[in-house]
Amino acid sequence: MAFLTSSCWRFLFLSSFWLLLASHFVPAQAQDALRLSGFGTLGYVSDNRTDIAPVRDITQKPDKEFSTGSTWKVDTRLGLQMEVSLGPKADLVAQLVARDQLVHDLNSSVELTYLAWRPDSQWDVRAGRINYDAFLMSDHRNVGYAYPWVRPPTEFYGWIPAFSVDGLDAAYALQAADARWRLKVQTGNSAKVSIPIGEGYDFRAKDMVGISLTRQSESWRLKAAYSHWSAGDEVPAFAPLHAGLDAFAAAGIPGASAEAASLRNSLSFQGTRVTYLTLGASYDDGQWVMQAEAGRSTATTEIVPHGRTGYFSVGRRMGNWTPLLTVSTSRPEHAIRPAANSWGPFNAPLRDPALFVLNSNRIEQDTLSAGVRWDFHRQAAAKLQWDRTTIKPSGYGLWWRDLAINDAANGIDMLSLTVDFVF
Repeated sequence: MAFLTSSCWRFLFLSSFWLLLASHFVPAQAQDALRLSGFGTLGYVSDNRTDIAPVRDITQKPDKEFSTGSTWKVDTRLGLQMEVSLGPKADLVAQLVARDQLVHDLNSSVELTYLAWRPDSQWDVRAGRINYDAFLMSDHRNVGYAYPWVRPPTEFYGWIPAFSVDGLDAAYALQAADARWRLKVQTGNSAKVSIPIGEGYDFRAKDMVGISLTRQSESWRLKAAYSHWSAGDEVPAFAPLHAGLDAFAAAGIPGASAEAASLRNSLSFQGTRVTYLTLGASYDDGQWVMQAEAGRSTATTEIVPHGRTGYFSVGRRMGNWTPLLTVSTSRPEHAIRPAANSWGPFNAPLRDPALFVLNSNRIEQDTLSAGVRWDFHRQAAAKLQWDRTTIKPSGYGLWWRDLAINDAANGIDMLSLTVDFVF
């Protein structure tokens, strides 16, 4: 419970900071139009493994190497959104989220902070820190109350390090027959995200460009999105490995030096080009609830996780109760890379660690989930969910685990309970 207390204090401090800024810089007439809202989740998860630790996404790191069996940290979070109307055509928006992640500071807690301008009923332009618009749930992936599961399927939502974009986007909406179409273009750099590799790696996607098309009708919502970007910097923890591979590649040893050069290139983050294509569909007629998304990512180096991901979920409302069934999967674009040559005395200190690091970033797993949502209040819901995940050998890219099990297939069962609310 100490985690909850510290997070709440941190959140209150950051919220107060933003409100003080707003009161100082926003004109008095705009302060009269200030609107505050928020959301939160109190979550508890338990699993049946002591050699595998679950995380919600790749920005999290367990307190210990492996799970102790249960934790409040994976899903618990608290968010506050502030909106200031600057007239009928413009708003200032800021959103803070206190959640478990590797780094806790102002930059990592600010999910959104932008100026929105609507010149007419069809155009919407935003500039500042905006959400990365690649998914059906790009606008509310932290708002547990807005979706039926305990957490968005990890195979699809947990691997990608881009959450917000520092830049701008423009959307054009058009009503055609019984549907509303929306085309959005987005550009900028992703907000810095700290990933627990070594002592920490500050990831930032640069030169990001994205486009999405959404169709909304009475019961259906369809979306297609495409984006591409470049990875900004190298991982500091890989520097000794890079130096060793560079030296061995320059040694001119037939076969082995060429393999070292190839591994060095495959282990490089900086300048890696990534493309990401997603397709999604959701259906809600008031009784049946269905949603599916599929994605394919490509990268110019193997160390950046990429491949095919997807999920399908179906649920049925029965009064205030909604039972759900979900299947999700992730398959990497590249196979496990074996050793091609003997490096003699450098097998153990250089070749094998390089291959291990490269292969350990792969994500290859399947999850079957069964759960139920209980809407016990008009602004709150309780959820209970069981997940059974089967992980393929060298497919543990979404898990903290004992490295001794990396080459074997394993399964993990997780039972999660959350209370989600909005205010």
